Amino acid sequence: MNLLLSAGEASGDLHGARLLRALEARRPGGRAFGMGGARLVAAGLDPIVRSESLSVVGFIEVVEKVPGLLRALSALQAAAVARRPEAAVLIDFPDFHNLLSRRLARAGVPLIYYISPQVWAWRPWRARTIAARARRIITLFPFETAIYRRLGADAVCAGHPLVEDVEEGLAGVSPLPAKVRRRLVLLPGSRTSEVGRLWGVMSEAAVRLARRHDLEVVAVRAGGLPESLFPGAAERGIAVIAEGLHSVLASADLAFVASGTATLETALCGTPMVVVYRTSALSYAIAMALIRLSWFSLVNIVAGEEIVPELLQDRLTVESLEREADALLTSPERLAAMKRGLARVSLELGPPGASARAAEYVLSALGAPSTGAGMAS
Repeated sequence: MNLLLSAGEASGDLHGARLLRALEARRPGGRAFGMGGARLVAAGLDPIVRSESLSVVGFIEVVEKVPGLLRALSALQAAAVARRPEAAVLIDFPDFHNLLSRRLARAGVPLIYYISPQVWAWRPWRARTIAARARRIITLFPFETAIYRRLGADAVCAGHPLVEDVEEGLAGVSPLPAKVRRRLVLLPGSRTSEVGRLWGVMSEAAVRLARRHDLEVVAVRAGGLPESLFPGAAERGIAVIAEGLHSVLASADLAFVASGTATLETALCGTPMVVVYRTSALSYAIAMALIRLSWFSLVNIVAGEEIVPELLQDRLTVESLEREADALLTSPERLAAMKRGLARVSLELGPPGASARAAEYVLSALGAPSTGAGMAS
């Protein structure tokens, strides 16, 4: 086995590393080269480009990174021509991989997409391009598979690797003592700018609700974020933890969650939630002009209906968040209905073993023997 693997972000690096280990377990002695971070390198990737050097957030940063991105494209293209991989596995990172896929296709390298870019939400024309170029598209969600198949692609669903993460997390020890009051958990995001925009609204609404409903309030600090991003937490009775996310979520009665992958983790824990989102006015205006979806959160998108309330941009205020939470905390019927909806979403994410299934799909796309561990889709 000789593969080019390319992942450009932390989540892609993690999922790529799991995929590479699953491939090695099935085809020992294979070789993989390309772009990745510390996890992919530890899993055996020969790094032509280190993805940490290309981390991009914001418009100005993109401009600053252009020379490095172009160098990375050229380096990966040259390595592909020299090493002639059986295929290139491109993991998320859509804009960069759109350019790379064009170069690799010209070089005659078959393309496999894993964790297909969510361009169907805001760049439908790009989805058609991906469908036309790819030998196979391996998706996380069944609805993505259906979209790409309608475009004529060989698309299969491996399920979501988060399922295993959450199972492992739930098996761990909670960092908090046993719950004696109802618990409200705050997940303000994993980026500094995200927490900066959401913490004030989340914490104030939480403190008001805690007084009225006698709640224990716990905030989760994502890895790498400083405690200084959570001003006033201790003084206002909010515990800030940096580990045990899933066990704490599973014990919560309600969560405030920044829109993103964390909403799926919360759903897998069966925890009712209010989803929040706020960005710059310009970024939000651009996003709303491009996105062609009825909902913003992954939970509602996967469900195909509004299961959890979404408070976005100007609709997100202390008062609106407090009002939504109060309506849920005082309605056992609404909480129960939401939990049933979250259970349906969890089923859509598939059973454990997504990385193993993805490896099987990669190998079968290459014409290699399969052990038949695929997920029905």
